[in-house]
Amino acid sequence: MFGSILSTLRTTVQRLVPATTTLLPTLGGPQTQAIRGMAKLKTHKGTAKRWKAIDKGLYQRRQTGLRHKNLRLRSDIRRGKHAPVVCTEGQKWHLDRLLPY
Repeated sequence: MFGSILSTLRTTVQRLVPATTTLLPTLGGPQTQAIRGMAKLKTHKGTAKRWKAIDKGLYQRRQTGLRHKNLRLRSDIRRGKHAPVVCTEGQKWHLDRLLPY
């Protein structure tokens, strides 16, 4: 009784699944990294919220220190903090890696 059920089940599975495909689970991890290709480049979200790309491949951000305790500063220094800050060459190398897109 069970032999006939198993044989019909086996033939049904053979018809549904071609012989070239395997029913083994795919392996994950570093051994299959070369098969899948390179890992995705990920944007550093904290950097993306602070820096914006401008022309010439540079980045700019807002100046810090504008929230409180500004009354002790001279007015020209306080106004100067409203100007955007452009990155340096050393920062540009890091920002290119942190913001790939």
